[in-house]
Amino acid sequence: MSVFMVFVLSLLGGFAYFSRRFMGELYLERPIVLAPIVGLLMGDIQTGLIVGGTLELIFMGAVEIGGGVTANYTIGTIIGTAFAITTGSDAQTSLTIAVPAALIGSFFEVLAKTGSTFIVNGVESSLEKGKVNIPLAVHSGNLLHGLSNFIPIFLALYLGVDAVETLLDSTPEWLQNGIEVAGNLLPALGFALLLMTLVTPLLFPFFFIGFLAAAYLDIGVLGVALFGFIIVVIIQTQFKEKEEDFSFEETENIDEGKEQTIISKKQFRSMYFRSFAIQSAFSFDRMQSVGFTWGLLPYLKDIYKDDHSGLISAIKRHLTFFNTHPWIAGPIYASVASLESQKAKGEDVEESAIQGIKASLMGPVAGVGDSLFHGTLRPVIAGVCASLALQGNMVAPILFFVSLNIIHLFVRWYTLKIGFDLGKQAVGIIASNTMKKIMEGATMAGLMATGALVAVWIDISTPASYTVEDETISLQDKLDEILPGMLPLAITMLIFWMLRKRLGTVPILIIIIIVGIILGSLNILS
Repeated sequence: MSVFMVFVLSLLGGFAYFSRRFMGELYLERPIVLAPIVGLLMGDIQTGLIVGGTLELIFMGAVEIGGGVTANYTIGTIIGTAFAITTGSDAQTSLTIAVPAALIGSFFEVLAKTGSTFIVNGVESSLEKGKVNIPLAVHSGNLLHGLSNFIPIFLALYLGVDAVETLLDSTPEWLQNGIEVAGNLLPALGFALLLMTLVTPLLFPFFFIGFLAAAYLDIGVLGVALFGFIIVVIIQTQFKEKEEDFSFEETENIDEGKEQTIISKKQFRSMYFRSFAIQSAFSFDRMQSVGFTWGLLPYLKDIYKDDHSGLISAIKRHLTFFNTHPWIAGPIYASVASLESQKAKGEDVEESAIQGIKASLMGPVAGVGDSLFHGTLRPVIAGVCASLALQGNMVAPILFFVSLNIIHLFVRWYTLKIGFDLGKQAVGIIASNTMKKIMEGATMAGLMATGALVAVWIDISTPASYTVEDETISLQDKLDEILPGMLPLAITMLIFWMLRKRLGTVPILIIIIIVGIILGSLNILS
């Protein structure tokens, strides 16, 4: 591989992660999108599609919620795909490179988030001197995050291609079989992690409904997801608790001229586009605080244009801890902007009220977003697109990226608009039983889709057999008579149990790889 191609792929990895921080969660860094781009650049898009579909299933549940650091699938995808194309190995073999690279890559992400902590502290120090350095913090923090991907990808591709190719050429067949089994087991970890974000004791049966529907009816992930949405609609409309529903009449009447924020079209557009950068300079201690402040900054400068000390105070209070779902932070922006506007006019608005509105809304908003988008929408679309990718269909990454982002762009715009349109009522709606039902419904559908993914995409069976009265009987056939897909279900539930017992993702990954290689090498699993 040429140095130029190494540089281009490293730049792609850095930009993919940078886009997540500064351009909204566009999902450019997901394996199903990124691997085909690597394949296109290296002249083998079919390998890119297959590796991307495989890795997307493995990292299905890899979602960065809060300050957690998951396996860096961006680094793993680029390195794994590049090695697969360079060495001519198959998707399963590429996992032996991609998965360890993703795990090691998470260390560099930790460094970036730690470095961003110092950047935020530096901004606070400059505010004491009356200087507003938020733009510098945003761009330097994002550069740090981009470099946290660029550097390890460059080093791995520049130094490691020849060594890996030699190692793969000398790998015996029995070990290759073991590696393939380990690769087929890994998606179970992704689905188990997805379960961890969705499951509650009351709703857990919906996972098994989805699994059984896919295993017995063979209707696919998309069919099960649509079936799930129908069930959710029936349940939520027929068995709703009407007395707990939110009603606009129950809220305080709002005088638009006094309570709602008057925001110009220019200010609205600025806040909308800047909201994409809400995860900029993401740090462990403040999380989205710098990005959130960046989104508000032009508006704050407008309303405090004659009060520099008021502007400094406003920036300081928004550099405190903040974290929510990035797609639907609009109502929080609108509520905070309303209170800041009143405070700038000299009205009696306490700082505690502004902080309180942020603290009270960021949790519910995150819950809705995580259930609807991370837990339901993305996995369903990813499952469908992974199927297309594994068939070598070039539509897969385009369909995934375009369909999700059409929804993303609309949802981000609409929630910001409705936040300003409804004013105080938006707070009541977010806290209402209506939103709880939406979260619950999304979780039901997400659990059913996850169950279907387990049945469809964990390709594990046993070639073992036994003899009864001179007749050889396949153990797999007997298992299928009891329950089709019993092995994939059992493996997923075992991994889910280990996660519930707080065994870390890294130890579980290592266990899966070791056990898979052993059982595959011994021809116990295939």
